Amino acid sequence: MHFMIFDLNLAVLHPGWLWGLLLLPVYGILSRKRGGGESTGASAEPLLPMMEGGMPVRHPQVALLAGAAGQATQPSLRKALYLMVVACLLVSLSEPVLRGEQLPELPPERDIVFIVDTSVSMVLRDYLLEGQRLDRMSLLKGVLDRMVQRLEHDRIGIIVFGDHAYTLVPLSRDHALLRTQLQRISVTMAGRFSSVGEAIALAVKQVTQQNNARHSPPQEKRRRVLVLLTAASTPTGNINSVAAATLAADAGLPLYAIAVGATSRAAEETDRKAGLIYQPADFVHLGKLAELTGARAFQAGDRAALDQALHEIEQRETNPRQLPPRFVTRPLYLWPLLLGLLLLTGMPYVSSGKVADNA
Repeated sequence: MHFMIFDLNLAVLHPGWLWGLLLLPVYGILSRKRGGGESTGASAEPLLPMMEGGMPVRHPQVALLAGAAGQATQPSLRKALYLMVVACLLVSLSEPVLRGEQLPELPPERDIVFIVDTSVSMVLRDYLLEGQRLDRMSLLKGVLDRMVQRLEHDRIGIIVFGDHAYTLVPLSRDHALLRTQLQRISVTMAGRFSSVGEAIALAVKQVTQQNNARHSPPQEKRRRVLVLLTAASTPTGNINSVAAATLAADAGLPLYAIAVGATSRAAEETDRKAGLIYQPADFVHLGKLAELTGARAFQAGDRAALDQALHEIEQRETNPRQLPPRFVTRPLYLWPLLLGLLLLTGMPYVSSGKVADNA
């Protein structure tokens, strides 16, 4: 509730308290009518007591009766002061403020969970950076580190998976912690294979549980996104990856899949590590998983493609919050509160009769 007075943009944060001001005149009129009937009856009585013979008797303290008659007008004054004090308190409780310039809109806040593959396939060096071969994990960690720095207003979580899936960092705004934990990720830290389905199911469970615990109002509901980064060509584990993607779709969570590594054997390293068979990422399978949730898959054939994929996900998943505009405000509740205290301070002078004596 806001209004303009003398080019001042005023607003009331809690206007409900102002309805009490309408009851004060009603209370004053009703109490005045009741008090007037009492005073009329009292004025008909004689000021001096009469004996049986009709002779008036002068009491030694009869002079006090004149003072009492002079104070007859004080109750109405005290009542008016009380009503003014109550009015000041009601205005103060309504929290009047002086509005200034409008503040910029809040940045889009999201919950983003990165599901990072740590299987043995991430050790393959099929990326070229400045003419030098770079393994998949090193490239991925560098790109994710820059991504975390850019998403400073979002909550981010990290899940790693190999033979099984584990939560490395739950959804958090502590980006210093996130960057530190990113550097701790290493190949085979969760096993040699890639249980993609288990990792997706864990991410769905983590996001939905935290979202239910927040009890956010509908207009402040955060956008929730899953980002799978994997080089898996043959998913393993006890949970089927398609069933896990269906679970994410039922929860309303878009699952973006990024295939890490080259798409063909042309990028295979000639002097690869002994016993490690080169397999490119299964981009077709990842595309099916993303399509089930209404998202899409990306092929990160080089560092620029990986950067572009994460940037596009960031741009696609904005948070459509509908929040009222915010303004710079200066509170004014102190002024009616001080006025009420001043009136309350002067109340004893009215009660003691000093006002009437001075008059």
